Amino acid sequence: MSEVEFRRVPVEEAGQLGDELGEVYREVFSEPPYQYGDEHVRLFKDRFAIQHRREGAGLVVARDSVGKMAGFSFGLTMPPKAQWWADLTTEVEPGMADEPPGRTFVLIELLVRRPWRGAGVATRLHDLLLENRPEERATLTVQPAAGPAQHAYTNWGWQKVAQKRNPLPGSPIFDVLIKELR
Repeated sequence: MSEVEFRRVPVEEAGQLGDELGEVYREVFSEPPYQYGDEHVRLFKDRFAIQHRREGAGLVVARDSVGKMAGFSFGLTMPPKAQWWADLTTEVEPGMADEPPGRTFVLIELLVRRPWRGAGVATRLHDLLLENRPEERATLTVQPAAGPAQHAYTNWGWQKVAQKRNPLPGSPIFDVLIKELR
């Protein structure tokens, strides 16, 4: 495997990467337990086209020595009126769902293509995306059946605080994780 280079992508450039990010998304999420199809890829690209421009958006891309994208991490600052804490299927501690401006960063995607897994690429993408964030905490969702992802997040200090169902029809249950940033 070749050397991997990591780069924070400025918001002005991020939108130009939608198709390439979509291909990484397609490849990674075609595997179990996800097995997402074309509709999920389209929804990701549509969301990314809007989300990459939002306040606090961050994108880190990993590429090998010939320029092939090995993976990426993406997230943004949670807006105060976001529906993140809606659709919970479990109770949370008092104050957990309070979202004053700038409190929480949402890690939306952290994807690594198979050839680069196990080489520290995910750890570096994770750490670079969260490095020097102004928010006090970060959150994400992950499927309970996604064993490698669950294991990685636990090792990186994330804690499960709830479960939720995304509003899409037939959507599975997701664990909601939190990580303190300060």
